[in-house]
Amino acid sequence: MRALLAPALVPGDRIGVVAPAGPVRRGAMARGMAVLRARGFEVVPGAHLFDRRAYLAGADRDRAADLNRMIADPSLRAVWFARGGYGSHRIVEQVDFRPLRRRPKLLIGYSDVTVLQAAAWRQCRLSTLQGPMVAQLGEPRAYDARSLWAAVSGEALEFALPARTILRPGRARAPIVGGCLAPLVALLGTPYMPPTAGAILFWEEVNEEPFRIDRMLAQLRLAGVLRHLAGMIVGRLVDCRARRPGQQVPLAAILATHLAGTRYPVVVDFPAGHCEGKRTLPLGRVARLDTSARRLTFTAAR
Repeated sequence: MRALLAPALVPGDRIGVVAPAGPVRRGAMARGMAVLRARGFEVVPGAHLFDRRAYLAGADRDRAADLNRMIADPSLRAVWFARGGYGSHRIVEQVDFRPLRRRPKLLIGYSDVTVLQAAAWRQCRLSTLQGPMVAQLGEPRAYDARSLWAAVSGEALEFALPARTILRPGRARAPIVGGCLAPLVALLGTPYMPPTAGAILFWEEVNEEPFRIDRMLAQLRLAGVLRHLAGMIVGRLVDCRARRPGQQVPLAAILATHLAGTRYPVVVDFPAGHCEGKRTLPLGRVARLDTSARRLTFTAAR
């Protein structure tokens, strides 16, 4: 089944903004939505965008209802998520992705939004964008503007791969799937885990100690996820250091354990995820990973 590609965004398009996970700050949201308006888009906030319930952006039923309205609304060309945090696992089974099969639209975000992007890929084969949240758009250092606006416009993308990032050489041509590691691993055994055989797995993390990353990769390995990949791209790991002396373990050593017996190319420290200057990656779109040319490329969406 080929990926569903949403139409590129153009000025005048309407974009829905929802908070499926953690609560948002009004100031950051105002700045982010102002950036979208300045680029000619009409912003449509969810009815419960500014709700708060402890560590969640309001009640589960309200967050799910906001997202379902955005997905079903034929006048919207994209759903851009407000922020991450935690909460998408709580509502994913309430989300109706079926309208996206008839009218594909961009789902843009990262972090906890990995859950919703994975579900959209599993259920509809919808290509989504791993990119900055609306709450970050007003912070120029938070993301790479060139790749973001090229991705939402459906343009070709090319990323250089410095030699130091190539952990294992090789070539692959396959769709990229994945996202933030912890939310992704928490989908194992559910109907929302994206199929990974023959794909390039992208993953990244923030504030996770090496033993926790080791444990999550072990779970992926034991579940058979790492066995039949076409390649692996590890995003930038932000503050993923040991908190106690003597417990720091290099990522290469952890990967050597869990990738033993596989031969696909592996790239590390790709600047995407929770880092500043994050690149935007089209999940689900076919990518060319070539460590000899030291390039990761995507052809135009259309």
